[in-house]
Amino acid sequence: WVERAFVNYYAGAPYGKHANMTEELINSVHRFSSEPIVVMHFGFSTVESWTAERFPRLVLINVAPMPSLARRSFNFNKLRAMLLSRVRVGVELDSDQFVAPGVDKMFEFTKREITNSYPLPILPPHFLDWSPTDQGPGGEGHKLWDRYCPGGKRKSVGCKWQTLRWGHAHPTWTFWATPFLGRWLRRNFLDETLPERDRGNGVMPALRVLDVIEDEDLLNIATWEEGGTKQWCKYDLPDPSEFQALLSATGAQACYAPFCGDIPGDPRSHPHDIAKLFLTAHHAVTPVVSRRYIEELDRRHRAKTLAPPYLYHQHFYKSAAELKDANPSLTCLA
Repeated sequence: WVERAFVNYYAGAPYGKHANMTEELINSVHRFSSEPIVVMHFGFSTVESWTAERFPRLVLINVAPMPSLARRSFNFNKLRAMLLSRVRVGVELDSDQFVAPGVDKMFEFTKREITNSYPLPILPPHFLDWSPTDQGPGGEGHKLWDRYCPGGKRKSVGCKWQTLRWGHAHPTWTFWATPFLGRWLRRNFLDETLPERDRGNGVMPALRVLDVIEDEDLLNIATWEEGGTKQWCKYDLPDPSEFQALLSATGAQACYAPFCGDIPGDPRSHPHDIAKLFLTAHHAVTPVVSRRYIEELDRRHRAKTLAPPYLYHQHFYKSAAELKDANPSLTCLA
């Protein structure tokens, strides 16, 4: 077993777009982290230039893809990768992400929060508060809402069995959560059905797990089903351009540049909005743009002119502890 590691999964031709995105992710880990990155490649041929000399903390593993007859989303390989990596404390990263200085704090936070008494992976909140009235992941018409939101679009009834805001599928976990991952992957692969469930204040209708068609959908309903109550602050910022707020900071604690605002909150989980942690960027789909951000972050970090990565209510904080002490009503974790 590996004590701590990032875990990624991808498939694609060598030097194709997904391989190039993954390379920038690997590059950022080697610049800003002291931990290894395990890359699970669900394909046949990987990039020859990813050598041990160039990326000494890369563990590259070729894994058999799911057969096409399985008719499952490729993204369920995320859960396969998390299980196969044998990581005790893990941070999952998609290929369209890169990491930033301070990211190793996520391992410390994860080890603190995911324990024998809370053996579930933790997701960051999605930047959009998906519900039965929305399009998109788990959106309008999706069968999963029938189980957790008996009122459907009638907000007077609401989603009384949805225990958290919709989470983005960038989980962290410890070995305590591996049974959870295996259990829910099995339920999808074996086409199990969640039976009706009497909750005292109503009955949850049955749900065929095969109808939960994506990894993000499955991680969310699994968390609600098992009573999950924890979400990270937004450490997977929605786009690399969000880092303009960090790079525009001049050393003052106040932030008034573009992208200094919080992630909008929601009445259920985060009524006071959601803090940003400038630790990873999502939607990093253009490798040349990712590399420019990585190089500028590296330059500023080495020069010790980079603002701290914790931002809430337009104020930078030096540490997660300082962030929480100054904002006792903060509902997301850091």
